[in-house]
Amino acid sequence: MENRLNHARLVSSLEKLGTIGIREDGKRYRLALSDGDKQARDLLCGWIKDAGLELKIDAIGNIFGLLPGTENGDPVIAGSHIDTVPNAGMFDGCVGVLSGLEALRTIAEKKLPHRRPLAVAAWTNEEGSRFLPGVLGSSVFVGDVTLEKALAARDFSGMTAGAELNRIGYAGTDTLKACAYLEFHVEQGPFLDAEKIEIGVVIGITGLSRWDVTYKGEANHAGTTPMNLRHDPLIAASKLHLAMSAAAAEKNAVFTIGHMEVAPGAVNVVPGTVFFTIDLRSQDRTVLDELHARCEAEIRRCAREVGVEVECVPTDHADPVSFAPRMIEKVERFANLRGLSNRRMGSGAGHDAQVFAPRVPTAMIFVPSIGGKSHCPEELSDMKLVCQGAEILTDCLLELANE
Repeated sequence: MENRLNHARLVSSLEKLGTIGIREDGKRYRLALSDGDKQARDLLCGWIKDAGLELKIDAIGNIFGLLPGTENGDPVIAGSHIDTVPNAGMFDGCVGVLSGLEALRTIAEKKLPHRRPLAVAAWTNEEGSRFLPGVLGSSVFVGDVTLEKALAARDFSGMTAGAELNRIGYAGTDTLKACAYLEFHVEQGPFLDAEKIEIGVVIGITGLSRWDVTYKGEANHAGTTPMNLRHDPLIAASKLHLAMSAAAAEKNAVFTIGHMEVAPGAVNVVPGTVFFTIDLRSQDRTVLDELHARCEAEIRRCAREVGVEVECVPTDHADPVSFAPRMIEKVERFANLRGLSNRRMGSGAGHDAQVFAPRVPTAMIFVPSIGGKSHCPEELSDMKLVCQGAEILTDCLLELANE
């Protein structure tokens, strides 16, 4: 099959967007609804308008570029996100948004026929690094989370998503629905690169459970308090980490304590309070349910053993999802037609596609992450493969729009 997209323009767009959010220390911070996110949104909206697409922004700040079809109806949407984790790479999420934009640019410029409307979307707060839960914008879009709850979400400093959305000027009033959803993304894992496979045909997304946990013990002098008299909440957290890491490994699942705050945080003081987050994931619903129950029991067991109080608050839960077989087959067929090696695989990372899969035909396309690196500055993918993934995305969009 011939290439249709302007590959140089797509690469240039990715590189340009990648410069936004770079701090003086060279690290990329573009957390949801931050000043960096606003700058990225401004750039994307300018590109959408320059492409002749209709710019739409909804009440949670999701951004859309809409290309009408010859018939009315809900659009086929290609989307992802442009917010980042702290100290991020430049590919995560942005590949999907800008490939969707390039697809619509090309379809408009070349007047490629399509019956249904098409849209590119940038979803608000996919990462969940600032506001919980993650995939917040897409969850509001499909109705999983109410707008009121989403706007009331607070970051670690107490700022609400609603206040920040208004501050950066991205609280819109438009509405949209999807008839099908496609998401193109870098793998964020090691398998495609290790196996030298060019395209991942994603069959589903892992489920997850998350908690905020606080252990409260007794702060005391580090030099004069014997070990057997301590009620150290950090010991309880350490016991939990070891126990659940082993349990997850046995079940081919993953367990992470990714954020921790120790108070009072002095070198010569036994901690009095430890706050931390838990992220538990599995692609098997039975395993996830089993480990979810095990984790809640272990949280309390470790507290009892050390003699500390515990507060445990669930913050997010998502069941594993599977994509529609005909959508999987569509991605696979176009990868084969383009002569690209491919394999079916699940996604260990969460994506906006997981909220669409139970509602509309949904598919994802992966390209390798070199060295399996993601959510870090070393995140890298081959731009030639990114462009080929974008071609498959365009193939799928046009076929869906003309079915």
